[in-house]
Amino acid sequence: MFTPKVFLKFCEYNKEKRRLALASEFFGMPNEFFVQSHHTGRVIRFVAVQPGDPLYDEDGWDGEQRVYRPALGEAKSNVDYMVIYHQY
Repeated sequence: MFTPKVFLKFCEYNKEKRRLALASEFFGMPNEFFVQSHHTGRVIRFVAVQPGDPLYDEDGWDGEQRVYRPALGEAKSNVDYMVIYHQY
């Protein structure tokens, strides 16, 4: 199975919310993907939030966005979550 990867420089970072955001035009809204820092080369795997997570939306945000968390067991990061959104 192919797991897409995006470079951090293409993401928007909100320091106060510790959130990354990315337009879906890069690779859609997969179940998981990697983000690689263009500064350090470090790679973090993100997975879609599941029921029970406070950021989970039962309606799937009506297909407008999908929310992800760093995978369990991954190294600590400065990001609590990531959003991939449709850009119009």
